[in-house]
Amino acid sequence: MIKAMIVDDEQSSIDLLQWLVTQYCPDITAIQTARSVTEAVPLIHSFKPDIVFLDIQMPHQSGFDLLTTIDNWDFEVIFTTAYNEFAIQAIRFSALDYLLKPVDEIELKKAVERFKAKRIYAPAGQVLFRNFIQNLSQGNKDKFKLALADATEVKYVQLDEIIRLQAESNYTHIHLAGSKIFVSAKTLKEYDEILLGHNFLRVHKSHLVNPTHIQSYDRLGQLIMSDGSLVDVSRRKRDYLQHSLKMQL
Repeated sequence: MIKAMIVDDEQSSIDLLQWLVTQYCPDITAIQTARSVTEAVPLIHSFKPDIVFLDIQMPHQSGFDLLTTIDNWDFEVIFTTAYNEFAIQAIRFSALDYLLKPVDEIELKKAVERFKAKRIYAPAGQVLFRNFIQNLSQGNKDKFKLALADATEVKYVQLDEIIRLQAESNYTHIHLAGSKIFVSAKTLKEYDEILLGHNFLRVHKSHLVNPTHIQSYDRLGQLIMSDGSLVDVSRRKRDYLQHSLKMQL
């Protein structure tokens, strides 16, 4: 049984999301709603939801205010927000989840499935939120820290610490400076989307590289990275790679 709570100042948004949950998310068997932080806080303490669908922009107090008001929360947060590229990128960098308004039933189902898959990480939600707030305060997406979470730890890395990312089935091996490797349950496709706009290069279906760590590119179509590792560049990506490297010079 999954208990969910919807916090949104607009009744129409609550009604739509509640209807979508009822229709498309049978694992959610109990729903409570609130239209303000003041109303939501005591309800969270009594209802003890597993998921909170939280509107970011509300009058008087925001969704962020709600999270900073509650001590030691262990529910999963799925932000609901109108499109804001900067905030959404900060959310994704912090391994948090979101839905764009108006909420789409397919994206809702995916978000609930992600919650079920990573339920073991829910106690880390408050830690992830602190990283999100720190990222927002930077005012510059290039200074964001990327949250990497697995079953035992949450690690935060600067982008310049990442040498390359390599797909391994449905996992991603993230090679970091200092010969460290972090295994993430996210796919390489997900990281490609998260890192979009940060100059990382998809040089192969299995490889995403940080160009600042490229030492050389040989005639065999291989990159030599700063840690000495070799990365194959697919034939169809070679022109793209050369063009991208010239643009970054």
